[in-house]
Amino acid sequence: MRINAFRRELKEILSAPGPHRTPVLRRSLLDDWLYATDLPALCGENEKQCFLDELSAKGWETMEAEGWIQLRKPAQEPPEKWYEGFFGPEADCCRSLLERHPGSDDKEAERVQCILIKAAEEGEKALEAACAGLHRSWAERLRKGEQLPAVHPAYFRARKE
Repeated sequence: MRINAFRRELKEILSAPGPHRTPVLRRSLLDDWLYATDLPALCGENEKQCFLDELSAKGWETMEAEGWIQLRKPAQEPPEKWYEGFFGPEADCCRSLLERHPGSDDKEAERVQCILIKAAEEGEKALEAACAGLHRSWAERLRKGEQLPAVHPAYFRARKE
């Protein structure tokens, strides 16, 4: 698993002295959220509120549900060190669709960013599978005359150094 800049930032915040063990940080099971932590089970309300305040100050959005805090941060461009593997044909198709039909749906773009960042952490096959799902979904949207999400093309190609 790659440790991207977002995960690194959260790990630093969560490793601050406090609970008797470091809170768990995992990929969220929800499409619209990047990560989840079990911090609420490990600390009191004051410590939790300090954590939430620090996250908010750093641009993170949070939602507490069922003893977990869901976390996300808008990422117009992919976070640093998010992925360094091969971009396959499905990623190429997604990039091509975006180039020919520039997106305008910003809310949907955030959901897509979450999907791609989480898939990139799992590796090349997961990222290509995520791109295949997006390709199908976007082709259907275009057939219906709907706009594509405003996703940055950098999510579908290697960074130019």
